[in-house]
Amino acid sequence: MIQLTELKTLMLAQSTHIDRHPHLSAASGLVQVGPWLYVIADDELHLGQFLLEGNEHGQLHRFFAGDLPFEHEERKAEKPDIEVLTLIPGVANPKQSVLLALGSGSKKTRRRGAVVSLDHTGNISGQAEMIDLSNFYDFLKQEIGKLNIEGAAVVQNQFFLFQRGNKKNKLNASIRLSLDDLYKTLLAPEKNYQPHIHITPYDLGYIDNVPLCFTDATTLRNGDIVFTASAENTSDSYLDGQCMGSAIGVINRGGDLVLLEPIDKTVKLEGIEADEEGNNIELLLVTDADDAAHPAQLYSASVKYPG
Repeated sequence: MIQLTELKTLMLAQSTHIDRHPHLSAASGLVQVGPWLYVIADDELHLGQFLLEGNEHGQLHRFFAGDLPFEHEERKAEKPDIEVLTLIPGVANPKQSVLLALGSGSKKTRRRGAVVSLDHTGNISGQAEMIDLSNFYDFLKQEIGKLNIEGAAVVQNQFFLFQRGNKKNKLNASIRLSLDDLYKTLLAPEKNYQPHIHITPYDLGYIDNVPLCFTDATTLRNGDIVFTASAENTSDSYLDGQCMGSAIGVINRGGDLVLLEPIDKTVKLEGIEADEEGNNIELLLVTDADDAAHPAQLYSASVKYPG
């Protein structure tokens, strides 16, 4: 069992609404760049930026225009449901890093994405650009059925998306396409472009008869993918359910599941960063409490490398 160590609560210098708490609650993706942690939340229109060290409150960067309703059910219906945050090389300049955020695709209103460039220090440079990815998500839906995209990872010139299942739709799968095809999709989203994709299903087991399903992913330097999975007691990609527990796993470069271990706390892990240190994988993780009144937490953990 993997032991989690709590590092901090994701508090904000300013809330997104006068009546909302000054914290991120539904953290759904995590990227570390130098001293910075970038955290996306599935019930916000902003990206959170935090320092890894210290307890300074985080800052918000707008990713999507407009405002969301305050009431939970109305907000849930209108939110972009951004579940993916990952770092990709810039299209024009591969040496420049770009943050890519993607919606889950579980509803037609959840098919937006956004990109924003980072400067040489890892700080956000300029304004985020919103992208309507409806055509791309329509294509994915034709290939795999009901969508719930929850994570992404870049491995050399390949881009992996991770489909999350549930009790009714048990398909957990990686969806692989080339990085070039991803760029074509992002640069011309209005075109009905249908890239070649490769789908690999995974059986991640159960916690208390509830299936473990992908919630995020990231890449190690050697090309292996580290992911989080949670067992959420729901049969619908839209409706939340009780979290029965979470696990952390590794998929090697051949696509094989080589590690899957539960964690020691009953929390829903929704974001992961990972790095190799000797024989260990050092992890940073963020949680989603599914309750706007409860802030997301940042944890660390260490896993013995299975290779």
